[in-house]
Amino acid sequence: MRVTINDIAKKAKVSPSTVSRVIADSPRISEATKEKVLKIMKEMNYHPNMIARSLVNRTTQIIGVVMPGMAEQSLQHPFYPELLGGIASMANKQGYKILLANVSTVDEEREMVKELTFGGITEGLILLTSRDDNPTVEQLVKNNFPFVVIGRTENPYVNWVDNDNFLIGYQLATYFIEQGHRSIAFLGYSPGYRVTRDRLNGYKKALEEHDIPFDSRMVIESKFISDNGYDLMKAFLAQGKSPTGVIACDDLLAFGAIKAIHQAGLRVPDDIAVAGINNVPLADYYNPPLTSVKINAFSLGTKAFEMLQTIMGSNIRSYNQAIIPAELVIRSSTQRG
Repeated sequence: MRVTINDIAKKAKVSPSTVSRVIADSPRISEATKEKVLKIMKEMNYHPNMIARSLVNRTTQIIGVVMPGMAEQSLQHPFYPELLGGIASMANKQGYKILLANVSTVDEEREMVKELTFGGITEGLILLTSRDDNPTVEQLVKNNFPFVVIGRTENPYVNWVDNDNFLIGYQLATYFIEQGHRSIAFLGYSPGYRVTRDRLNGYKKALEEHDIPFDSRMVIESKFISDNGYDLMKAFLAQGKSPTGVIACDDLLAFGAIKAIHQAGLRVPDDIAVAGINNVPLADYYNPPLTSVKINAFSLGTKAFEMLQTIMGSNIRSYNQAIIPAELVIRSSTQRG
């Protein structure tokens, strides 16, 4: 049976309001009374009701984290658990709890965010992806609700944290070109998602600087998170396309692409070199070990929470952007013998 404030008050011979003030650490209560009530609370194994406390303090100490895709898809992806780990590590230090919500469509996201904001459940939100023309972001800005987006956005009234994804695409393509490649496929462009578009634009810029014509047929589109590199690469090769290099927007896409390349009787990297992005732990142990870009997802998460806490604690709205450095990690999948 749950112990209530009334139970504590009865045993301590004080009023329930006094117990509430002890829980809130009110300076109006004497140290002797606080000590007596806290001792009884411990003896009776009492835990304050979070909802009741939030009504008294007008704060829930809860932040919402909105993740794209079905939970079984996104949580299987190494990027999101690492990102959530960064958010959670900072939240725990500051006494905040995380409420995680998965959404598959723009409409689902809009409805979920309405519940989390207007329902008074959360004090702030972190959106884990940036879409083009996102009505959710526009609504949050309009309502002046504290939130941070992980992913670049053009809206000047949005706080966001990201990598320089244009630079990531540019550096990967430049590296391939310097290795002698002139036919480079780009795997994983997802229309509507800025992260893949920025990487594609960086890839295009590198081709342009080296006088290599851009060929749209070398861009392999995918559905964000849900598609797999094996099926995409298999279909691409079946069309008779013959790139000497593949830049995948994600390591999991790259792993699938390598499997399809091997099944087609081709070798990696001798026939087709492959690189990914995210530098997941398996990259170092794959066959062959995968060249990738370390994007520091944990740091993306910690910075996002720090930024959110700053705007939650201020009546003055400031709008900041943070770029987390990324690092190219070269392994055997792109190194010809």
